[in-house]
Amino acid sequence: MSRAAHEVTMAAGERIRILLVDDDQGAFLMTQAMLGRIESADFALDWIADAAEGREAILRREHDVYLVDYLIGDESGVELARMVRDEGVKAPIILLTGKGSHEVDVEAMEAGVNDYLDKTKVDPDLLERSIRYARERVRSEAALRDSEERHRSMFDHLPIGLFRTTVDGRLLDANPALVHMLGLPDRDTLEYVYARNFFVNPAQRQTFLDRIDHFGVLRGFESEIERPGGGTLRVRVAARPHRAPDGTTLYFEGAVEDVTDEYEARDLHGRAARFSWVFDHSGLAIVLLERGGEIRGANPAFLRAFEYALPEIQGKAYTDLVDEGDREAATEELARVATGAVDSSASERRYIAADGTVLWARTRTGLVRDLDGHPDHLIVLLEDVAEA
Repeated sequence: MSRAAHEVTMAAGERIRILLVDDDQGAFLMTQAMLGRIESADFALDWIADAAEGREAILRREHDVYLVDYLIGDESGVELARMVRDEGVKAPIILLTGKGSHEVDVEAMEAGVNDYLDKTKVDPDLLERSIRYARERVRSEAALRDSEERHRSMFDHLPIGLFRTTVDGRLLDANPALVHMLGLPDRDTLEYVYARNFFVNPAQRQTFLDRIDHFGVLRGFESEIERPGGGTLRVRVAARPHRAPDGTTLYFEGAVEDVTDEYEARDLHGRAARFSWVFDHSGLAIVLLERGGEIRGANPAFLRAFEYALPEIQGKAYTDLVDEGDREAATEELARVATGAVDSSASERRYIAADGTVLWARTRTGLVRDLDGHPDHLIVLLEDVAEA
């Protein structure tokens, strides 16, 4: 084993630790001399002449740059570089060779070497430039990896569905939120199920493409897609294209927001608004009942026909307004509808107005269910109200 250490202290500058792995002492002396002539940095040069020991030293990650000979005894410097790269060493590796060629260049790059130098042509300026460029390249790659890791972390943890697809719809990437939104076990299933149109209804795909081509970016595009396990998902999509310098679209990336609840709320509000208008303006008398038969509300047509004020009857038993002779039948009818035995029931009943007048009405009593399908309240429609 041969090992030597030599520090070359130059003008005030950055201290760079270099390890030379080369079985030729002459190469060490030549490298030492060249580093001594470089004034831009302080160098600390270590030398190891054995490939196995060199590998162990590199894996200790104690140096800023590694100079590795193309052939170390009978061992390949290229293979040494490949091995330490496989072990996760990120520091610059510069290959030294007695002959430069395209084949050596390709072989070195494939092994993860940052640069290679022809020993017969190297000089202090070339060595300094190679070290500087290799270190800068490694720093740039580390910054890029850090940026990609931050982007990936954000991509994976944002609570909104994110995707990236090719122009023809092939899935390139999707985050866990999107996989979960669609009720799938994993991303691979998403790729299999939605190979082309996972983020937009196939019938709307051309509209999607036309709009993104025209506006350059797409916001608020709404579509319906089918969940693999059943059910429809209403989504709002924002997307943009990534283009090559010639303007060709390389891929799309975007976000998918589940707006199903929003649409259900809108639909519910719309239905409530329509019912409210009918309730307030219809000439048909309408009474709303709790499932126990207590009056929850009554519309203006009912109050006019029976000459009640709402506070007079709100909370009272509906059957108290029914003539005593029909009250038992009315009670049984309400019970059948309230329990869900029947969804609705029609009958004719006699009712007592506020002044004691008996009025006849054809009635239809129906059960109204909540969003989960459970019985919620009753509605009674009364028509042809007239004096007996």
